[in-house]
Amino acid sequence: MRPMTPLDTRRLDAWPEIAACAAALEDARALADDAARPVDERRDALAGLAGATEDTAMKRAYQAHEKALVARRFRSWSELVAYAGFAVAPFAERFAAASGLDEAGRQKLGGYCVAAHLLDLALHCGDEFRAHDRIYLPGDWLRSAEVAPEDFAGRKAGRGLRSVLDRLLDRIEPTMADAFAAAGAIADPPLREAATTEIAERSRLARRVPGRGPGPRPGPGGATRWPARSRSPRSTAGRSDSGSAASESRAGER
Repeated sequence: MRPMTPLDTRRLDAWPEIAACAAALEDARALADDAARPVDERRDALAGLAGATEDTAMKRAYQAHEKALVARRFRSWSELVAYAGFAVAPFAERFAAASGLDEAGRQKLGGYCVAAHLLDLALHCGDEFRAHDRIYLPGDWLRSAEVAPEDFAGRKAGRGLRSVLDRLLDRIEPTMADAFAAAGAIADPPLREAATTEIAERSRLARRVPGRGPGPRPGPGGATRWPARSRSPRSTAGRSDSGSAASESRAGER
C-alpha cells in the first residue's frame, strides 16, 4: 500500500491536529485505491467529502484524489506537481504552522511535503500501474524517453524509465536537503526530531532507487529491478525545468 503523509504517523501523537489530518488523508487515499468499489462510486464519495468540508486545503486534497482517479495520467511535470501540492496541502499547512519557523522555513517544509509525495509515487509507479492503471510521472518526460505504458507492466525498469525517475529525483533531492536544514531550526525538540528523522529517511530512500548511488546494478540490456517498496509508515519538491516544484505548487493555488 502506497504511503500518503510526509511524516511517520507514529511520530505524531503529540500533535493531534496533524495526526487527525494525516488520518483523513490516508482515508482519502484508501478510498481512491479501493478497487472493490466502482470508479464512479469512489469519485462520488470523494466529491461528497470535498463538499462536506469547509477546510479549503482539505477540499482541494479530496478534489486532487478525485481528478487523479479519473484522469490516471499527468501530461507534464507542472501538472504532476500541482496534483501533489494539493494532495498534501492540508498536512503541509499544519506541519509548517506547528514548526514555529519563519515564512521561508515554512515554505521549505511545505516543499518537502510535496517532494516526499512525489518520491512515494515514483517508488510505487509499477504497483500503481499494475493495480490501478495510473501513471504518476510526467507524460512528456515519458514520451521523450520513449517509455510506453506497457513498460510499467513488468517487474523491471529499463533505461528509459530509469532516466525519467532520475530526472524526477534530480528535482526533489535539493528540496529535501533544504527542508532538512530548515527542520533543524524547529524549537520544539520532539517535532524537530520527528521532522529531521523523517526527511533523512526519505532522502535515503531516494538514494535506493536503482542507478542512484549504492544499490543494485543494471543487468543485461540495461534493465534492473523496480525500486524497493518504501518501509516508511505512511506518506507528499525540487527543481522543475524552470523552477522548484514547491514554487510551482504554490502558483497552482493562486
